[in-house]
Amino acid sequence: MDYTATNQDPLSVADTARKLNRSTEQVRRYLREGRLQGRRVGGQWFIEAAAVEAFGATQSSEGAFLKSLRTAQRTKPLDAVIGIGAGPGSDIVHGIASYRADSVRGK
Repeated sequence: MDYTATNQDPLSVADTARKLNRSTEQVRRYLREGRLQGRRVGGQWFIEAAAVEAFGATQSSEGAFLKSLRTAQRTKPLDAVIGIGAGPGSDIVHGIASYRADSVRGK
């Protein structure tokens, strides 16, 4: 009888790594951490195709979320910070506009 692989056959770590575009060590780490469901037979991991598809879907949604975040360079997170102590002496209650004006005047 000739054996042919079907979609029901579990995938090896190497096959899973190729499907997820990850290294084999990353796939093993996902398995150890429980992020990717698989079973260990002897010393080798086997992963169901459905588990790989589910894991890939969560990874792509996380990737889409991360891509939607603006970079720090675009958001300029320090623009809203008011210098205290080493600044030119503006009062914090007057806000950043006062601080910047005092900085320009060299106060």
